[in-house]
Amino acid sequence: MTIDLMLKLSAARLAESIRTHEISPVDLVEELLARIKRLNGLLNAFITIADERCLKEAETLEREARVGKIRGPLHGVPVAVKDLIHVEGMRFTAGSKILSGEYSEVDATVVERLRNAGAIIIGKTNLHEFGSGTTNVNPHFGATRNPWSLDRISGGSSGGSAVAVAAYMCPIALGTDTSGSIRIPASLCGIVGLKPTYGLVSKHGVLPLSWTLDHVGPMARTVEDVALLLRVIAGFDPKDESSVLYDVPNYSDALDCDVEGLKLCLMREPFEVPPDEDVERQMEKAIDVFSSLGIEVHEVKFSMAHVVRECWAPIRFGEAAAFHDPWFRTRSSDYGEDVRKMLEKGRAFTAVEYIKALKFRKEVTNEFQRLLSRYDALVCYATPIPAPKIGEGKVLVRGKIYDVFSALTSWTILFNVTGSPAISLPIGLSREGLPISLQIAGKPFDEETVLRVAHALEIESNLQLVPPTA
Repeated sequence: MTIDLMLKLSAARLAESIRTHEISPVDLVEELLARIKRLNGLLNAFITIADERCLKEAETLEREARVGKIRGPLHGVPVAVKDLIHVEGMRFTAGSKILSGEYSEVDATVVERLRNAGAIIIGKTNLHEFGSGTTNVNPHFGATRNPWSLDRISGGSSGGSAVAVAAYMCPIALGTDTSGSIRIPASLCGIVGLKPTYGLVSKHGVLPLSWTLDHVGPMARTVEDVALLLRVIAGFDPKDESSVLYDVPNYSDALDCDVEGLKLCLMREPFEVPPDEDVERQMEKAIDVFSSLGIEVHEVKFSMAHVVRECWAPIRFGEAAAFHDPWFRTRSSDYGEDVRKMLEKGRAFTAVEYIKALKFRKEVTNEFQRLLSRYDALVCYATPIPAPKIGEGKVLVRGKIYDVFSALTSWTILFNVTGSPAISLPIGLSREGLPISLQIAGKPFDEETVLRVAHALEIESNLQLVPPTA
């Protein structure tokens, strides 16, 4: 097997090849480290690279594989972890100046589960400072560049994880999502990213941004790998007060189930920012693919679309301000300008506004669940535009100017408010050669249907998206 082919295999195929001794975990890690060394100066996906440590782990896992001792479904497979998640003994920065000298003493629960499954942590990825933004332009560690066009943002805040996967620097990665921070960079970089149901994946050992909106989830180049990684990290954790006791299925088993006869509701009416012409054109093609698969697609309107941000904002900004209060009081000058302004915005919300937003959130969630009760899943845009240029604060869409943060989060925040599972996957390219994606969302804890529909679309579309830098 050639090196190029090995690096571009899915995590599922890599794990299978390691089990059958076709691929050596040591060879795989060595080649990925060489690739990271060659590309990271260009793309800035990683803050920390665990070179010596992951090679030692690979040697151990290779010895175990030779004698038939397989720890789990990711035995010998490297994974990158967003630097908002603790990995014992590794540097922990949260993309910030404030924590730049910190090291983790314990593994987050999701990292512990990765290790139990045989995964190798290859490094910690760059992010928007404290996970609080959508561009991954980081004033302390530099901007993460989009492998499709180096003058474009990767999206954030899990931009480093998205770029690492898109540029074949690792097969799978973990991200976090408070307002779209898995799905936005996945959309802009042309990979697959899933925000699971709230409470399905433990947040223990993950630095909070907004306690009741935060999620941890998988990022990969295929839906199959997302399903595989989700199965590993999902499940009840008594260390996380938001964790839900739930019998986690094998999500991979659902992928090849027939989708004919399923009913999807399609939301076209803009929450705030309409799709540009290229995004709309690719969505039309995707709808045709759904129809060819025997999936019914019914256009619907969500009656509370225009008030989702009004509900989300006091919670997102208020909870972030509460968590950061000790640092903000003593070290406000150590924050990047955009994050500092977001925290100031959060501090301006009153307790009354926050409590009203929590009540309002329940109304939005109930209305959304009523809408979805008549369908198997929902489809909508992921981001209404392809990746903006680095440094752009405003974008022009359909003759109107929008700020980049509002544009990129306009179709994602609903599913953080409701806690519903939502996946972003690529459906084509813009006329400028930039990835375009859609979202599929589902009922709480129905990741199986979301993944099943996404996998069917992925297979039928047969997209081969390889960025120029890869």
